[in-house]
Amino acid sequence: MNKIKTVAVLGLSALLALPAAAQDYPSGNIDMIVPYPPGGGTDIPARLISEWLTRDRGWNFVVLNQPGAAGTIGLDQLARSDADGYTIGIGQTANMAINPAMNAEVEYDPLTDFTPIIPIVTQPVGIIVPNNSPFEDFGDIVDAARADPGGLLYGTPGQGTGGHLAIERLMQQGDLDFEQIPYSGIAQAISDVMGGVVDFYVGSLPSVLPHANSGSVRLLAVSSAEPFPIIPDVPTIASFGFEGYEAQDWKAVVGPAGMPEESVEALNSAINEALKDPALVANFESQGSVVMGGSSEDFKAFLASEVETWSEVVDAAGLTAQR
Repeated sequence: MNKIKTVAVLGLSALLALPAAAQDYPSGNIDMIVPYPPGGGTDIPARLISEWLTRDRGWNFVVLNQPGAAGTIGLDQLARSDADGYTIGIGQTANMAINPAMNAEVEYDPLTDFTPIIPIVTQPVGIIVPNNSPFEDFGDIVDAARADPGGLLYGTPGQGTGGHLAIERLMQQGDLDFEQIPYSGIAQAISDVMGGVVDFYVGSLPSVLPHANSGSVRLLAVSSAEPFPIIPDVPTIASFGFEGYEAQDWKAVVGPAGMPEESVEALNSAINEALKDPALVANFESQGSVVMGGSSEDFKAFLASEVETWSEVVDAAGLTAQR
């Protein structure tokens, strides 16, 4: 009898010694840091995924918006958080692949200070112009830029954003020259586009598509490799003589470095399942996003490739900060 009790106690001790994630992950609320304001192109995917997991799996999420410094403030907070599986966040092209190469004040390393979990969606950028613009298509913008280098003004969501670097990449490939006007918010940017203050604006498709759909502005081109599914008549930038050109603003779930494998596997599996839900896929596509998904290992390799690609664009543009 005593032997049986001893075995039982040892079994219970072994169970208690396992990480919490291995026993029953998650056993409490999961904080999700979104390093941009509510309602934006980064916040919406985070909330759609957390709402799906809450509804389908019964997991509880607390979405924490921590905006500032092109998404690097919230990501820096994430890098310093406990790696217990209960604090995750949203990384993306700008704050993981672009800004660390541009900004000497970014203290985290995107490849060593985070645990890659899963990419959620990718979003092309869209080129919009005022309705009375003389440019009928993106080819007209290219022709005008070649006739008057540096004479055209383009708006972006800010220095170091996906929109900014998408045009930097285009200028390098096509030997073009545009002058950037950065904006801190889409409302002022759209107002200035409509008023002709800038010749064109480049922003993530989810941010510009509603304004194009309402008729406030015209959408001339997208930066995806292929036409976007819900707007197949809008040509790609590549189709105007820029073979192989593509610029995507992806969003992904990441955690602090050293997260338990069990937590990573649970999150990756659940989010992959969410990204196969036809209703959720349709919701993402209606907003200008294409779902991604895949293994955490594949995402790790993809992230390394993106960091290298955009670091090269940053270097070639002379935007690298002195450290």
